[in-house]
Amino acid sequence: MGRLDNRNAIVTGAAGGIGGAICRAFIAEGAHVLAVDIRDGSLSALENAAEGRCRTQICDVSSEDEIAAAVNHAVDAFGGLDIIVNNAVLDLPLAPLTEISLADWRRCWSVNMDGAFLLSRAAIPEMAKRGGGSIIHIASQLGRVAKHGRPWYCAQKGALINLAKAMALDHAAQGIRVNCLSPGPVETDRFLRNFENREAAQASANTMIGRLGTPDEIAAGAVFLASNESSFMTGADLLIDGGYTAW
Repeated sequence: MGRLDNRNAIVTGAAGGIGGAICRAFIAEGAHVLAVDIRDGSLSALENAAEGRCRTQICDVSSEDEIAAAVNHAVDAFGGLDIIVNNAVLDLPLAPLTEISLADWRRCWSVNMDGAFLLSRAAIPEMAKRGGGSIIHIASQLGRVAKHGRPWYCAQKGALINLAKAMALDHAAQGIRVNCLSPGPVETDRFLRNFENREAAQASANTMIGRLGTPDEIAAGAVFLASNESSFMTGADLLIDGGYTAW
């Protein structure tokens, strides 16, 4: 028996390292998954390897219509919806606030925050029909602490953490739990492209454990938050950051 048997999930940003790992972990634990991303990337490989437990959809999470289509796809394909993971993220080049255009700020916000808002709003009625469910926002350790050149990221990830608390209050009576999962520095293609090589990326980790995290370590936390093992958790932020914020 898997920890997510008979559960149906949508995971956004599924073509990325963390999103793909969450999809694979959910499928391994018995869930059906709709893997969503704005680019195909590894989506086809996820679907092909899942033996019927995974569907995929290209979707811009900042589009209300495309989010509605994704929720309808999951409900039609699987019979209902129990879990959503708001993992889609858009990055900007490192820069102080004074060097960020309003257009870039708004586009980044439209993915990182509007995406979580739109999917949560569309999914909650479907989850309530099933007696509840689990919503997971993928935030960051930088929602708690700051870093040079990332004002948009720190602000938006901090907003996700507080959004989870407010949603948890509003929807507890429907049996819907809402939590954040905050990774520290994780060895993904998105993270590595900020450095000359993997060694330089590892050296930047600034964790007590002395290395970057792996996508599978973050996915393990997502399985926990999606499963009954975390049934007494809502409005929380689960840090998996190698001790980054505890220095």
